[in-house]
Amino acid sequence: MTRDEALSVLGLKPGASRDQITIAYRELVQMLHPDKYGDNKRLRARAEQQMRTINEARDVLLKGARTSSRSSSASASPTSPDVIAYEATIRANAAETARLSVVAEARTLRERRRSMLTMAGIAAVVALVCSRMRGGLGVTVFSIASMVAVWGVVDAALLSSQVEALQKRSRELLQARDAARKIAEEARRL
Repeated sequence: MTRDEALSVLGLKPGASRDQITIAYRELVQMLHPDKYGDNKRLRARAEQQMRTINEARDVLLKGARTSSRSSSASASPTSPDVIAYEATIRANAAETARLSVVAEARTLRERRRSMLTMAGIAAVVALVCSRMRGGLGVTVFSIASMVAVWGVVDAALLSSQVEALQKRSRELLQARDAARKIAEEARRL
């Protein structure tokens, strides 16, 4: 993974400090952790893959990160408006990065679901045509085509539940992003 790719994964800009990298990493981990997907094994496995990518990005960035902490707010008190705005902005960026990752995953699953439904439809037509055929070949093709049609429909139904879970997670991340942006704006006004 290159440094630019790592910055993109964590939603950071070039020149990010160690503190910025650490905070962005922590925020993404909280938002994309596999435990957020409960008993859904497929989504959990995908979240584990995302965690590996996030961990790799953090490692790449921390190798060359500046040791300086928050630019102008390093000397500020922990509850100063600048620090609150800074941390809320990082949380908003992390939420947006996590949301984009979830949206991309949902898009991929929707495309796969569409392909499975197309395959099931074609298999159903083949099964229907072969049901009129006599002999061993017709029966064999009918059996295989009907199994493929059922498999396609079942897989599409499973993918639908995964897409729904990802859409729900995307809405949650969108709300978290908007809330963090609102906090950052309010802190800047102080």
